[in-house]
This record gives sequence, structure tokens and C-alpha cells, in this order.
Amino acid sequence: MILRSQVHHPNDVTLGYLINVMPEELHKCLGLPGKFVKNYPRRIIRRDGSEREMDWLMLAEPDNKTLFEKILINVEFQSSRVGKDKIKTMFDYKDYSKTYYGLPVLTIVVITNDYKYSEKEYSKVPSDIFKPHYIHMNDEEVTEKLKNIENNIDNLSDYEAINMVLLPMFASKKLACEVTEKLVKLFKKNKTLNGTFRSDIAFALSLMVKKYFDSTKKAKEMLKMMNPEVKDSRLRDVIEFEVNYAIKTAEKEYNEKINKQEQKINEQKNEITQIDKENERLKGILESHNISY
Repeated sequence: MILRSQVHHPNDVTLGYLINVMPEELHKCLGLPGKFVKNYPRRIIRRDGSEREMDWLMLAEPDNKTLFEKILINVEFQSSRVGKDKIKTMFDYKDYSKTYYGLPVLTIVVITNDYKYSEKEYSKVPSDIFKPHYIHMNDEEVTEKLKNIENNIDNLSDYEAINMVLLPMFASKKLACEVTEKLVKLFKKNKTLNGTFRSDIAFALSLMVKKYFDSTKKAKEMLKMMNPEVKDSRLRDVIEFEVNYAIKTAEKEYNEKINKQEQKINEQKNEITQIDKENERLKGILESHNISY
């Protein structure tokens, strides 16, 4: 048995990758206020001494349109509903960041499922109500954005290119595979994305392929379509995810090989059994005619 370390959810790995390699572009794509300045450390120590880690904490400066003062923005990515414990944790993130850095904090939740079942506000006291801003997308919006990408495939903006990675996350389970496969084909068709940015989009999209298609033949076909742009990453979580995927793929290929060998052996056994039965039949015929053998 192969022992593995805990590997993060594909969404977390993909978003973590985007946050590290293209935070400014992701900030714009999500429509966050102000101008992105830089990422801040995500690890915090809570009042009870325990350690937690935010998904994304950034410094944003005024653009005099959507933001008029320097603030911190904490973005939390959720693939399921935000319950009471989670929204309380987000409040702790805000409280800590505001106290430690001395800046106002805006909390934004990017949620891909169960938005309507999520907690929308939290308060320790009636005069201090915490209301994070939610970003979510239904299938109609996913389909519309996918159509826009298709219509502009020869002249994609950075926003649309990043949506090639985000749309599979927002799509419902019934639509996710179809959306992902179509985006891979569109990426292959595109000729305007270049350099490191193209490679980063390809790599992030490849993680979505692995999420929805696992180590199937279809996944291999789609990953091959994005070569040679898909490249290795030095990010820890991505490495863990990729190693886990490689192990699963190797195990699957090994099991398929064993199964084929066992199937071949069984077929040979069946052939021998049939030959033995035929020999017994012929033996009976000979004996009925008093013919020795």
C-alpha cells in the first residue's frame, strides 16, 4: 500500500496557484475594488493561541472609482455553504488583520456551491454586524461567459483567460465536465495568449481537468491537447497534488495491466477447459465404438 500525505482540494490548489502567479490579474477578474498592491501573509494566531490560515489577504489602494482609501481585502474561497463556524472564523480573520495591520478589512467570499444556504452575517454584539460580500455564479452566467470566450477566442483579454480556469469551478456538477472539455478545446484553438501567462493558464486549467476527469483516457487526451504549455510548478501544494495524481495514474495503469493479464489467463483457462471437454466427447465416441486409444 502506498502512503500519501494529505492533498488539498483541486479548487484550493488551483486558486492558490493563481494567487501566487497572477494575483493582480485575478484581482481584476473577480472585480475586486481598488488597485492591487501586494499579497500579505495569510497565517494568523487567534486569541486562543491556535493558528489558522486565510485563503488570500492583499493590500489594495484607491482607484477613486471603486475604492477611496487604502484597505486590506481578505478573499475566502468556498466550494460549499458557509456555516456558522466558518463565518465566525472569517470574522476572526478580519478582527486579527485590522488589529495587526491597522487598516480596514473587506471580506469577500467566492463561493461555487450552496450560496443560498450560506450564512450572510455574524455579530458578537448587536452594534457590530459582520456582512461579507459574496461572489457566486449560476449555470446561466457560466454559459454566457463561456459563450463570450468562444466568440472572442482569437482576442482574449486577461479577464476572459482567467475565466477559462474559474468557470469549471462555478459550473454545477451536471455542467462541469462539458464546460471543462470545451474550454480545453478553446484554449488549444487560441493563438493570442503567449509566454508565461499562457503556460500558467494552461497549468491551472489542467488541474481542473484532473479534478473532473481524474486519470481517465479522456483526461490524458485533454492534457495532451495543452502540451507543451502545461509545466511543472514549484509551489508546495501543487507539487503534492501533482504527485498524488501521478501516483493514482500509475496505480490505475498498473491495475489495468494486471486486469488484462488476468483476463488473458482466464481466457486461456477457458480454452483449455473447452479442449478438455472436446477430448472427453471424442473419447466417449471412441468408447461407444469399442475403439481403444
